[in-house]
This record gives sequence, C-alpha cells and structure tokens, in this order.
Amino acid sequence: MDPFGRDNSSTRRGSHDFSGFQLQEYLDNLVFLDGFDFDLYTSLPLQTQSEPQILAPPPIPPRGSVPYVDAREVPGCGASNQTTRTANAEGAMGATGELLPVPPPVPPRRRAASEKPREPYRQPLCDRSNSSNKLIRSNTEENPNPWSIELIDIPEGSNENLAAFSSSTSKLRSKYPHTDITSNTGLVWGRVSPMHPSLSKDAQITLLVQTSWLPHQVPFPTTVNKTAQNFIKEVFQLLDISSSSTQYVLKLCDSEEFLRNDEVLGHYESIQGYLKFKMEAPVWLVHWSSLNNVLARDEEDDKCPFNLNHLLGSSSAFKISREELEGRLNRYSSEVNQLMRSKCGSNANQIMLEVRGICSLLYGVSIKELEDAIGQLNRIKPIMMNPMEMFECETAIVMLHHAMGRLLHIFFDNFNFDFMNKEVYPSTPINDVNKNLDIFQVELVALYKLQPIWINSFDYFCMSCALTYCGTKLCEVGISENISTALALGDKIQCNRKIVFPVQNRQLPYESMLTFRLMGYKQGKAPEMLRWAVLPVFSGRTLVCGTVLLNMSVLVELTDPPTPALSDGHRQASGVVLQVNFPDADRWKYERPKAHPVSLYVTPPCEELRKKITEVSQKLCLSFLSKNEKAFLWGRRHSCNEETIQLHLLLGSAPQWRPEDLAEIYTVLEHWCIQRPEEALFLLSNSFHDQNVRKIAVRYMEQLSDAEIEDYLPQLVQALKTEWALDGPLIQFLLDRSLCSIRVAQQLYWLLEDALLDAHYRSWLSKVQTALKHCCGRELRQELEHEQQLVTLLTEVADKVRQTDKTKRKAVLNREKRKIQDFFKEDVACRLPLDPAVLLKGVDMDSCKFYNSNAAPLGVSFINPDPLGRNISVICKTGDNLRQDMLVLQIVRVMDRVWLQEGLDMRMVIYRCLSTGRDQGLVEVVPEAVTLGMIQQEWGLGGTLREDTLEKWFHMWNKTVEDYEEAVMNFVHSCAGWCVATFILGICDRHNDNIMLKHSGHMFHIDFGKIMGNAQKFASIKRDRSPFIFTSEMLRFITGGGEKPQRFHRFVELCCEAYNGIRRRSALVLSLLQLMLGAGMPEMKDTQDLQYVYNNLRPQDSDLEATSYFTRKIKESLGSVPVKINFLIHTMVQLPSARRPGPTPQAQTATPNTNIQEAVIQKVTVKGKDVLFELKVTIEDGYLISEKTFGQFELIHKELQKHFIESSLPQFPSWYQMSFTPRRKMSLLNKYLKELFEGPCKGNEFVCSLFLDGPKTTMKCAKKDPGQSIPQVQLYMSHDGQKLSVMVKHLKNIKQPNGSCPDAYVVTRLYPTNNIRTKKKTKVVRNNENPTFNELIEYSDVPSIAGKVLEVTVKSRKAFVAATNIRLEDRLMGTEAWFQLGNCAV
Repeated sequence: MDPFGRDNSSTRRGSHDFSGFQLQEYLDNLVFLDGFDFDLYTSLPLQTQSEPQILAPPPIPPRGSVPYVDAREVPGCGASNQTTRTANAEGAMGATGELLPVPPPVPPRRRAASEKPREPYRQPLCDRSNSSNKLIRSNTEENPNPWSIELIDIPEGSNENLAAFSSSTSKLRSKYPHTDITSNTGLVWGRVSPMHPSLSKDAQITLLVQTSWLPHQVPFPTTVNKTAQNFIKEVFQLLDISSSSTQYVLKLCDSEEFLRNDEVLGHYESIQGYLKFKMEAPVWLVHWSSLNNVLARDEEDDKCPFNLNHLLGSSSAFKISREELEGRLNRYSSEVNQLMRSKCGSNANQIMLEVRGICSLLYGVSIKELEDAIGQLNRIKPIMMNPMEMFECETAIVMLHHAMGRLLHIFFDNFNFDFMNKEVYPSTPINDVNKNLDIFQVELVALYKLQPIWINSFDYFCMSCALTYCGTKLCEVGISENISTALALGDKIQCNRKIVFPVQNRQLPYESMLTFRLMGYKQGKAPEMLRWAVLPVFSGRTLVCGTVLLNMSVLVELTDPPTPALSDGHRQASGVVLQVNFPDADRWKYERPKAHPVSLYVTPPCEELRKKITEVSQKLCLSFLSKNEKAFLWGRRHSCNEETIQLHLLLGSAPQWRPEDLAEIYTVLEHWCIQRPEEALFLLSNSFHDQNVRKIAVRYMEQLSDAEIEDYLPQLVQALKTEWALDGPLIQFLLDRSLCSIRVAQQLYWLLEDALLDAHYRSWLSKVQTALKHCCGRELRQELEHEQQLVTLLTEVADKVRQTDKTKRKAVLNREKRKIQDFFKEDVACRLPLDPAVLLKGVDMDSCKFYNSNAAPLGVSFINPDPLGRNISVICKTGDNLRQDMLVLQIVRVMDRVWLQEGLDMRMVIYRCLSTGRDQGLVEVVPEAVTLGMIQQEWGLGGTLREDTLEKWFHMWNKTVEDYEEAVMNFVHSCAGWCVATFILGICDRHNDNIMLKHSGHMFHIDFGKIMGNAQKFASIKRDRSPFIFTSEMLRFITGGGEKPQRFHRFVELCCEAYNGIRRRSALVLSLLQLMLGAGMPEMKDTQDLQYVYNNLRPQDSDLEATSYFTRKIKESLGSVPVKINFLIHTMVQLPSARRPGPTPQAQTATPNTNIQEAVIQKVTVKGKDVLFELKVTIEDGYLISEKTFGQFELIHKELQKHFIESSLPQFPSWYQMSFTPRRKMSLLNKYLKELFEGPCKGNEFVCSLFLDGPKTTMKCAKKDPGQSIPQVQLYMSHDGQKLSVMVKHLKNIKQPNGSCPDAYVVTRLYPTNNIRTKKKTKVVRNNENPTFNELIEYSDVPSIAGKVLEVTVKSRKAFVAATNIRLEDRLMGTEAWFQLGNCAV
C-alpha cells in the first residue's frame, strides 16, 4: 500500500514497468475538478456527504499484463465529466487497438466546483512557518509517517529458496521427536557389516565381561554366530542371575560403542577386529537405566526453531549494517514526509541524496523505475508549489516510493539476509509452462562494481550467455558485443542489451542452466575472461522471472556441468554484480510429464542381440560409450533388462531430455528395479541432473543400512553438488539418517567441513552443514564444536613443529604439548573425530612425539576414560593432502566388505583417516606395527637386499610354531589383498617405509599420495616399475625358504580369487571413483583416471582370462629388480638416527612345558680330546641334564642365526676370545646362555627345542611321505558351447631324472583331432619344481567333449619330464582337480 491507500502490488520479484512517455500521456489526460478542497493528510473532503464518494483506485496490474483506465474508476469525478473520462480512457489505446500499460493513478487535488482555479502562488524561498503550521494542524500520532519503510526480521532467510529449505528441515526435524527412543538413543552403536556365514560358522571369541556387581572381569568363550541378546542370556544363566536379560546391553571397554541386542556378534566390525588379531574383547554389561546418553536430543531441541542465518553466520564478503540502512530509510521517509507536508521542493535534492545513499548501501544496485522517478523528482524546483506542480511532485514521490520498495525487495530476494522490507508483494497469475509459446530471452541490464583498471585498460566488454542442459548446449551461445567502457559511470555500466534464444519456454528442460561470461577486449589482443556466473532457468518448479542479481565469480570456471549448487555462490554480493531481467507477466510453473500408464513392453532379445548389449554394457561408465553405442542401446531399450545392462547406461544413452522425451524416459525408469548400490551411485553423478532420476536413486539408498551409507558417504557428499534444491531428496535423506545415527551425523559433519574448502560450492554446502547442526540437537552440536576445537589445537601444534628447524623440534614439542594437556583440564572429555565411539579424557604427555619425515607429523596418545580400555594413538598431519588417502582407504574398505560377503577373508588391516581441512587431517595409528624399512634396517644398509629379513623378524616375535604358522597365513592373505588393491588403484611410491607389518603377520600399506599409476620419478626414470610390491623376501617368508611351495600356490589362488571378486563389482569401484572426480584431488580429476582403473579391472575378460592375467602380474612383480633398488635408495636417503629396539620378552609366552626358565653349565668334563659340558636346563615342570660339546653349542648358535636377527642375539664366544682352559670356556658359555634366555629369545619354542632336542634333530629334514612326492598337475576345465577352456594352474613335485629342478612348461593335445592341430603349450617357469602357470588354453569348434581325451605333457628344455592322459567328462567341467603325472611318455 502506498501513502494514498492504493495497492501498488506486483510479483514477488517486482512490479509493473512503465515508460516515461506513457506516464506523461497519462498525466496529460488527467482532469482536475473544481469544488473540492482535499487535504492529503487530514483526508477530510469539504463537500457534503451527499456528494459522490471517493472511490479507491484499482490496484496496479501485474507486470506484462495490459491494464487500462476505466472512466468509472477515476476517483472524485462527477457525472458531468463522464464524456471526458471516456475520451481519456480511449486515449490510452495504442495504434493496434491494444490498451497501453499505464502507471497507477494518483489521487487528484480537489476543490469545490464553484470556486475558480487558484492562481499559482510562487515565492523565492519556502515559508517554513507555513510548513510548520500545516504539520501542527495534522494529527501526527494518529497518522504516522506514511512514507516509512520498515525492516522486519526473517530468521529463515529473505530468499524464497532458503525459506523453503528452512521449512522442510523443520518438518523433517519434527518427524523425530526427542521422545522417540528408536531414533534418539543418544548412543553410538557398533557398525554392522555382515559377512558370509561360512566365515563365522565355527569362529569363537572370548568376551571379558565386567559388571557393576562383579569384582573383576569374567571370561566367557562364545561363538560369534549368536545375537548379543542370546549371549547376555547365557551369561545370566551361568552367573545364576534372575534379572531380565532384555534390560541389559553390551558396551565395549575400549570405546563408547554399544552392541544392539538383536544383531549377531560376528557382524560387528569391532568384534571382527578382535577375531582378526586373536584378541579377547573386554565388554561391560550395562543396564538400560544407567546408560549415559548425553548426546540425545531433549525437549528444548524440539522447540528450537531453525534459524538458518543465526546458525550459518554471515559468509558474505559484503555485509549490510541493518542499523545504517534503517537510518537511511528513516531519513528518506522523513524528508519525503516534510516535502509532502510543506508543499515546498527545497529538500528534493536531499531526498535524492538519501536515495543514492540507500542504493550505495545496496551495493550500488538500482532499477529503471527508480532512475525514472529520480529524474522526475530532479525537475522539482526548491520553491512552494502550486496544485499542478504539487500533483507532479506527488506523482514522482509515489513512483519513487514504490520503486524504492521494489529495489529493496529485489535485493533481499537475491541476496540472503535475516531481514528485509515489510511490504508483501502478491504473486502474479500462475500458468502451466507448457502453454508458454514465447521464446526464451534475457535482458542484460547493468554491471556494478567493475574494477577501475578494467575500465581504463579495455576498449569494450562482451557478455556471452550460454543455455545448457547437463553441460550440453541447447542452442548457440548468445553474445552481446561492444559494451563500450566509455559508457561507464563510475564503477557501473548500463548494458540494456537483450539476448533471445531460439527455444520456446515450454521446450526448456527443467534442469537447464544459463552461464554468463564477461570478457574484456583490447585492440589487437585476444579477449580476456574476467568473470562468470551461472543461473538455473527453473527454481522451485517456476521459470525464472523478474530482476535477478548475480555476483560474478573470480574463481576459475569449472568444466563440470553447472548446477544450482554452483549458482548459490553467486548470491553473495562480493565483487562484480550482474543485473538481468526476465519477463514476469506470469509465473510459469513446471509440471513433469508422467510415465506412460501401460507397462514397459520388453521384447526378449535374441542371442546375438543379447551378446551385443552385454558387450556394450561392459563399458560400465557412461563416458566410455561412443555415440553409436549410445544410439544402439536407446534404440534397443525394449530389449534391455536388469540382467543385461545397468540403468545408468540405458538412461544416459537417451539422445534428448526435452519435456516431450521425458515420458518415455520415465517409463523406463519407473519399471526398472535397481539391484545394487553402484547403479544408484551412478545415477547421482553429474551425468544425471533430472530430479526424478535422482529421486529413484535416493529411494534405493534408503534401503541400505547405516554402515553401508557410511561407506558411501564421501561420494554422497560430492553428489550434493548436483542437487537441484536445498530441500532436494538427497539432502533430506542424509539429514534423516543423521537424525537416527550419531555415526552418520559426525562423519557427515566432518566431510562437509572438508568439502567447504571448495570455494565454488562453499555457500551451498555450508547451508547443508547448518541444517545438520540444527538436526543434531544442542548436545551433539556442542560435541562437534568441541571436536573442532581439539582438531584446531592439534593442527596448530603439529604445524609449529613441522615449520621449526629440525634441531629445535623437540623443544617446541615439549612446550606446545602442554596446550593439548590444558584442553582436557577440569575433567573435560571429547570424542575422537575419527570415530564418535572413542572418548578421550586426556593425553599421555610422555608418548607425544613427531616422526622423522618431511611432513614431521605429530603423534599423540590419548587416555581412555575406561580403566579397562586401551589408549588411543593418532597422527596429526599438516602439509599433506589426505583426501586421496581417505579415498584409497575407503575403496579398500569397500573391497574388503565385498570379499567378506563372498566368503573370502583377506585379513585386511585398514586404518581410519580423516581430512579436516586444507592439507591437514588425522590418521589412526595401528598398534604394534612397524615399517618394512625399519625391519630391513636391523641388518644395516644391506638389509634391503637380503631375502631372510621377514623370516627372521617374524621368528623373533612369534615364540611358538603355531603363532609363527598363523603369522605366515595372515601375511599370505593380507599381502594378497593389498596386492590386488594397489594394482587396481595404481598406487605408487611404494618404498619400504610405506609398507607396514604387524607382529601377527598382517601387512598393510600407508601413504597414498601417488595413485592412478602416477609414479614417482628420479629425473625422468620411473621409480615404481612393478605392478605391485611382492618381493623375493616375501616369497621366502611365505614358502619357508622353498620348503613349503604350496603356500605360494595358495597365495596366487587368493590373489586371483580376490581380483575376480572385485572385477565382478567393477561398477561399484568405478562409481565410487567417478563421484570423486570433482573432490579436488590432484591425481583423481578426469575420466582418464577412471579409464586407468577400468583397464586394470578388465571387466570384459572372463574369470579364467583374468586369473591368467593377474598371475603374469605376480610373476612380473616377483622378478622386478628396480623394487629392491628403490628400497635401497630410499633407505640411503632416510638413514635412521637410531636402530629400533628388538621385541620385549613379554610380547608373547610359550607353552608351559617347553618354556626354559634357565640354562646353566654346571661342570665340564675332559675325556681325551673331547671336552663335555654338563648343561642343566630348568623348565616349569622340572629340569633336564645333558652333555654337549663346544661344537654343538656353536651349531645351535648357527641355527639361531638362520632364524633370528643377528644383532638381537648375544655374541657367541669366538676362537680368539677363548683360552685353552675348559673353565674359561664354561664361563663364557654361561654368560652367552644367560644373555640368550634373558633377551628376546626367552620363551621361544624353537630355541627351547634346540637345547632340549639338540640341533641335529631340528636340522634334519623329515622324511617325506611317498604319496606327497608324486608329480601332479592342477587343471581347471570348462566347456561352453563350442569352446573348451583348460586352465593350467600348478605343478608340484616335478623333477628331472637327475633330481635337478626343471625349466618346466606344459604341452597339451586334444584327441581325436579331426585333422586339426591341437598342440598348445604354456610359457616356461625356470628352475622350479613346483611352478605356477595359471595360463589359459582354449580349443574352439568343440561341440561335445564326449570321447575326447586331453594329453598333458610336462617338458623341460624340450626333454620329457612327466605326462598323463585325461578322459574328458562332464563331472570334470567347472572344477579344479589335481591329476597325477607318469614318468613315461603316453
């Protein structure tokens, strides 16, 4: 409402535009009547009530409509003037007969009809006394300033989209009240990751149960295939407790992790970890009433409104002071009020100054209506005005006031603030966009805040505008050239250019985007890109309309398709601002087409067509398909189904996504059943912007467990960048899961915190994080803030240590670590950002250290508040980008889950890693793990070239034969898993300090700064030249120096099984990687990286072909000499300052009956030339006495040197230290024995057997079973259609007639031949009696195997070694089998 009581309404984005000549025409046609003396502020007409009443003027029609002036609606007009009014109405007609748009009518000044028109009264100066009399005559209390503009609070944001986001978040939050005990337990539940039943069928674990009524822990052995509830029942039965077991829950002592009663114990990842390392699991048995659920939401959280701007804070570089703006608006309204009351134009210039001041506060933005009104106001003279002049003044003021309100509304609607002007603008008519036949167009109005150097250095500007869908141009780019810099007024240029696109509005896809680019041109030089901005064509299911302000970005333009998430960053005034106008006569709503009502007609494909579709589908990624392949798939869409192709490949092959094409696309979409998460992940990538497609993908994700969502959460955070609205399905889904899971909420918070480093999407993601904080509740929000403070402190300390000179780092650490200790004062506890279940109450000051590497990471050990739990150690790294480490570890964790679900336990050790900001983060420390380089350094620089390092090191740490054998098998499995993972992901920079081993035999890799085959280089030579790390020392450790070659066979089988297992889920790996292409990782940024992984996965190969391929890679790695050289060079560069101490005697204990307590030589006896020493060996159940010569002691020592690190053994008395007296020899031997059994060899079963049984029995090889020495060959055969496939896998016990190892190869022939040559052979494996081949031999044109015989011959250098004939039968097909070989030709 304006001060005259008129409803000058318009659309939310603006009001009706009218030109100057139309306004003048309207004013010229107005008729002033005599007989009235009307005062604007008293509103009391002097005529009697019997005279015609003043009618309210009609409201202003919406912009773009065609209003006309009806004579009956002109207020104050008598019947005698009917003709005149009609003529005036007709005068508003245009030449074509259409009614011209006119401005709103203003109230006429009226006087009595009997009076003559008054002569205009002019005076040189305004009479201030008269003005004040008029003010006194009006009742200012009852009639407040009608020109005031009030600002009101908008906590949810002044922008429509933000208001909708606030509303949807509040609605979602109310879905889970604090009284909902299912979603609001306030507890951190254990991660559940089901594995194959065969892996947990016979597995057992010992739980050390502690309760409030038991004085100590009670061990309870149990199987892991039972639920936690059943285990609690068993405990209650054994302890004879009558209480209800359903009221209790299990909690781990090492953390604040709780186990749900209805879940199987073996499905918890924490229990799987205890099983992996053969550890006992300490647990608390806690009653529900005593649970400490401090992180739960309360009633106050339910009542708390969602104030987006309050939680978000101001992230805009341009901030408006509300007080200053209100001051300007008050001064403006006061000046306008004074002018209207005094009827003197002396303060018109002051009004214009205040208006300019308001525009300056609004970043200099103005609109045409405001400039026109200022132009009219500028014509007012600073004198008292007559009625006609006063009318003109009133008209200008009304226009100015209306334009001012519209400008404020436009500014607050485009840029988000927590306040805006009070005026409410009703919406314009809503119509279906399918009825809009107009051509899409945009008007470039003005550019603000241009840099002065641009205006001075460039001749002219050029503005281009591209209309795209999902990165594809819908038409040619519109260009507005020759915007001369000479037209600049200060830092502003008025463009007034219109760009018209040859596309109808109704043909625009909903996800269309506009991209504006500002170019600067100098004469004779190439154009320079200055700024850019993007804008969605539709928002809130409405076509863009009215005036839009965009902050043009200074960042480098992305190559990814633009999205509203990118456009959100343009809604913060901080640089060059572009003002554009769109038609706003109507609000055009978008309605998505519906799928066809009938079911999708699927035509079963013929065999040839099915093979062709399957062949194309093996490309897996949409970017790998050619145009012809896409056309083929879409043309055969009715022959495609879930078994032959994945949904994203079919939908991505659709040639067009125009509105008329969507019905067919949606029909395919709605009748398709997504079967695996990789399909949903692909649909959430930036290849698909259609919101219906993304809804289907989110609908599938809703079926997944919290643990699976955590596995895919980094990708889902990246997928937020392609959401089309803040209240979109993916954002709402993640907030929903965060309300129900503290784990999801915490991980999502830190992933968003790290993603905020991407300046392009910071504005969008910060709003999502703000909604997350609101949904978490007050307690969890404070906990996250506490974690943020801890990370900031650790990062500051680590950074100071890193940047300090190496000689002063220790002193700096000793000083700075006290700050970490002060953080936990007054019993302050904090959860670990790596895992919300880990609670920290302090820091172990003595354990704080820094590592000797380039980044000098900080190592911190935190104290567990539970006295029964272990301390937690983490590394805080600065100066390194940990995003790639996070991605690699996530992919490896997903691989391990795939293997476990298929029944393949690779015994992987995968630590946690979290990037908390730019080049900083936290890394979990795996206890009791050392690098391969540290192991090799026990032998000095030459340790990298030895082959017995691992064998001896593991002998030292594993005291019993059983423990050593278990360590070997742990190494076999874990090494195979990491070989597969590092090969697929192309992990490079694999020196010996990036490979770690636990005493239990588990091997794992660290530091993933080089991936996708981007190898480290020395000059121009690649340092990483093998497919993965598998060295001769690893082979020696696995095979026991060649004594157990079957272990290597098992290693190869594990590698190939694991490789094929991941190949079957190649789409999952590629989908996870594709979604991370835009995450800002230096070596994971385009489709070439995806192609590298695809080539390593080889999804087009059969399992047999892949097995043969990976076996060749194993042999290639095993024979790679540069690996050893790389180890040596790295060790030379990283020479340690001190050698790592050997293992402590308390590491493990031996079996009681063989544990030597003491070994002492009691006496010496000389018998001729022989000197015998009487040795007394004390064990736990008694003692043994034996006699040994000095030579036997020397043999024992030599045997120990074969199995232990020489430096850890005591020095054996040498001949030059020996005197010729036996007593002297006995004294030196006793000293040797004492040091031996007090050192790391104490309790070692192998050492005990040497002294108890003697060296001869241990050195002598046991006689082999004759059945085990028979030469054999392992084959895998299959017959499919016309093809017979024979996989030659392994040979064993192959020797030449003279007993030497052969250079073996296998020759096969198929009989009967039908005159077809069927001789085929494998490659040669040199000097090996148990060679591995894994080579595939194929015979085509074999319709049947009936009556067929396969001849297998083993040769060495063309000489016969062994052979056999195999009669082919159906029972042999599809299975692996060993066949005995004869020693004569067949």
